[in-house]
Amino acid sequence: MTDWFSSKKNYRQIAEPDIFKSASAYGGGAFLFREISLNFTPLIMNTQTPILDIPSTIKYYLSLDKKVAQSFGMDKYDELLHPDNFAILSNEGSVKNGAPIKTDHYALILCLRGTCTKTVGPFTFQVTPQSLHIVSPRFINSFENASDDLLLYMVMFKKEFIADIFIKQSVLDPLMDLHPECPPIYSLSDHNFQKIKTLYEKIDLEYKEENPFFLQLIRLQLVELLYEVNRTFEKCSDSRTHYQLTRQYTLFMNFRDLVEEHFLSKRTVQEYADLLHVSAKHLSEVVKQETGKNALHIIHARIYLEARLLLTTSSLSVKEISDQLNFDTSSHFSRFFKKFADENPSAYKKVSTP
Repeated sequence: MTDWFSSKKNYRQIAEPDIFKSASAYGGGAFLFREISLNFTPLIMNTQTPILDIPSTIKYYLSLDKKVAQSFGMDKYDELLHPDNFAILSNEGSVKNGAPIKTDHYALILCLRGTCTKTVGPFTFQVTPQSLHIVSPRFINSFENASDDLLLYMVMFKKEFIADIFIKQSVLDPLMDLHPECPPIYSLSDHNFQKIKTLYEKIDLEYKEENPFFLQLIRLQLVELLYEVNRTFEKCSDSRTHYQLTRQYTLFMNFRDLVEEHFLSKRTVQEYADLLHVSAKHLSEVVKQETGKNALHIIHARIYLEARLLLTTSSLSVKEISDQLNFDTSSHFSRFFKKFADENPSAYKKVSTP
């Protein structure tokens, strides 16, 4: 029997659609922000915060790209080849900076050459040759300062894509649930790099040849790739002594998680210290020791990151975004934003919006 999914014609589905960036913390505590009731719903649940699917993500970056020949992966310039649950492509033709976005899918990204600075959720890290990094769903992610020679192989997929094989979900879920305390990037040995690169190339070839049952084989190859990634993670995590769960690091991680949950409704270090049952002074000292940044900067940087996301991917006006982020006035929002970006929100929106 011919599998319906063995045909790209049937499978094609078209859909429309740093937080630690170096900057001085915006002083003055919470005076810029209006008072908010404690039952405020986090913005991540707001339907006006776009979460991009795979076709929309490709389309967004295409709007930034200069068209060049693709040596790896699908032809991202052909919208008919933008499937909903899976994509394999390169970054060829991409620009040096990509504004923040949220996505509904995973991305496994292998760096073959060049460098860039990547932000995924609370982590900012340097992407270097022979490294692999991971972007999980609903984490804000962005990149900047990409070198001219940067070459990335990327596999994007939704959980549902690999769920459609005869492997228990209880086996698959841990493969995609990597350690949240560590930056999601791994340096590969020569052997592991070649092994993982070969898997990417096998998936690419399978996709391009369109032989019968090619998607089923891609699913199995993707599971194999996930096992290799997890194996690499285990080796890397053994050597990451900095991320051992000391009491101080655990406190910082808890603070980071609370900022992610409450950044719209809690704007002072004292509020987070109260939630963590420590003094504001102790919390500030721990955060400074772990990150080199003060705690208020991290709170403000999370707000700034959300502002960039909304300016880039939503249709909201600057005034509406100011209201969403609970600033007293648009002018206060502009002053806050300019402290980080060296430009006002309107100017940023003009150059960042596709």
